[in-house]
Order: sequence, then structure tokens, then C-alpha cells
Amino acid sequence: MPLSQALWKLTEVGLLMALTPRPLPQPVPPQFRIHLHCAYHQGPGHETDRCTALRHAI
Repeated sequence: MPLSQALWKLTEVGLLMALTPRPLPQPVPPQFRIHLHCAYHQGPGHETDRCTALRHAI
């Protein structure tokens, strides 16, 4: 099951919540991907399905 789908299901039943959004890092690191969005972090930087923090939380 993709992490994005797991996040949605766990949030729906109240077992997991998305993190509070944080401001972008300054300066923005070269590996930072502004065009990708993570639903768990509620911000840009990477895709939800590739989020290591979400994987560890699950």
C-alpha cells in the first residue's frame, strides 16, 4: 500500500495526524524539490509516498 493511502486511512480513523507545517528552509538546499508536495509534512520538498518520516511513524 502506498504511504499516501496509508496516511489517508490512518488519519481517517484517528491513529495518525499530519505534522504542523514549517516554513521553507533558508537557504533552500539544492536537493529540495519545491514542485513536490508531502501530505504528512503539509508542504513542499518530497512526495508523500517517499516520506521517510511518515514511514517511521507508521
